[in-house]
Amino acid sequence: MAEQIIISEEQTSAALQLWHEGETAVWPLALLRLGLHIRSEQALYGSLADTGPAAQNRAILSLGLDKLRTTYPEGEELLRQRYEHRQDILVITNSMNMSRSSFFYRQKQAITELTEILNELEKEARLDWQEQMIARLEPPSYTTLVGIEKPYQVLSSVLLQTDEPFILCLDGLGGLGKTALADYLVRQAIATVRFDEVAWVTAKQTHLSTRGRLQIDSGRPALTFPMLIDELTTQFDLPQSFNGSQLHKQRLVRHHLQESPCLIVIDNLETVADYAALIPELRKWQNPSKFLITSRLRLLDQPGVFSYSLTELGETAVYQLIRQEASRTGFTDLEKASDNDLRQIYQIVGGNPLAIKLVIGQLRFHSLPRVLTRLTAGQNESSTGLFDYIYQEAWDSLDETSQTTLLALTHAGDNGFTLEHLIEVAGLSPSSVERAVEELVLLSLVDLRGSLFDRRYSLHRLTEMFLLQMLDER
Repeated sequence: MAEQIIISEEQTSAALQLWHEGETAVWPLALLRLGLHIRSEQALYGSLADTGPAAQNRAILSLGLDKLRTTYPEGEELLRQRYEHRQDILVITNSMNMSRSSFFYRQKQAITELTEILNELEKEARLDWQEQMIARLEPPSYTTLVGIEKPYQVLSSVLLQTDEPFILCLDGLGGLGKTALADYLVRQAIATVRFDEVAWVTAKQTHLSTRGRLQIDSGRPALTFPMLIDELTTQFDLPQSFNGSQLHKQRLVRHHLQESPCLIVIDNLETVADYAALIPELRKWQNPSKFLITSRLRLLDQPGVFSYSLTELGETAVYQLIRQEASRTGFTDLEKASDNDLRQIYQIVGGNPLAIKLVIGQLRFHSLPRVLTRLTAGQNESSTGLFDYIYQEAWDSLDETSQTTLLALTHAGDNGFTLEHLIEVAGLSPSSVERAVEELVLLSLVDLRGSLFDRRYSLHRLTEMFLLQMLDER
């Protein structure tokens, strides 16, 4: 099957004609990667391409014509005389000793070959660019993501559009797969021509071991704002002096992001030292560049930020994930388990992918009833590590009013409490419960349910399990 043509002969002809007329050619978007390559080739075409869109298009055509010279020198000479040197057709036919009809035939043949060359150059430039961008990402932690259809559609649509919002936040409890979904979004974006560059900056310090245990990567400092600047300066390969100041680097990064549409992922924003200072700084850098942030904290109180909360997987998706992981690791017994068996896992841990993977890891060594019993009672290393990873730091940061409000929600069930019902159960003043609820929602500890006219508040299954454990320890 013939490869699909990205650039048509009509587009090549139009670009040549605009070159001839000295106008700015509106080149096909598919040539974006070739345009980036042209700008990077300073020795041959960079100075020409840096002087504006018209010059960049002339540089693209000139590069294609250089390639054409090796396969069809007569065609290259004809096109250069006609479009670059703006010679009259009669002058060209006389100098090249051909008839007028032969001129048009050979011109069409040359344009056809030039179009094929430009498509091949664009293909090579795109593959080279994609390899460079993917090299900036960590190897994916997944083979196939499940249950992401809705969040992917929403976030991808907002991410790829050229207008606002320019800052997106993907939030949710630890273990829901925010980083994996962000990685998938970026890889899909790299397959398009939407952004000139992609960068990924992370402060992730926890990973899941093959035995289903949470491991801490010690010795890695939390991400600070200067570290963010240093990371972007390095990934973008921005020029800097040996003793370049932090302010100088900030200016370089800001200029780069405003000159070229870039996609920046900031993974685990809660690890940035000065949270409040970062968002205002990103607003200075946005447009045309965009930022995708993953965080356990919801940025609902930040103007201009598109906030999307990742929720737990549904029951069917949980079964799919369990069987997928079991198949990937050769865990035949689990892969062939019935829905009724897998439902026991879902009923205890809900749809948190990290918790599910922890259970799968433990099932390698213990029976299903024992693993679920120990997890419920918080008696093993995995459950303790899971709760510490997801909840402990957030719980310790709460004041007594917020802790009391959160504990009251353990009675809310799947339907959740209205604010009035929550105030009654918590036994606190309306104003203090309202303040506490806002804080708990921002910390991703409380789920919002209901509608615009009937808000209800509820807990994740694991959140409820953690809180019941807190009550037992009191």
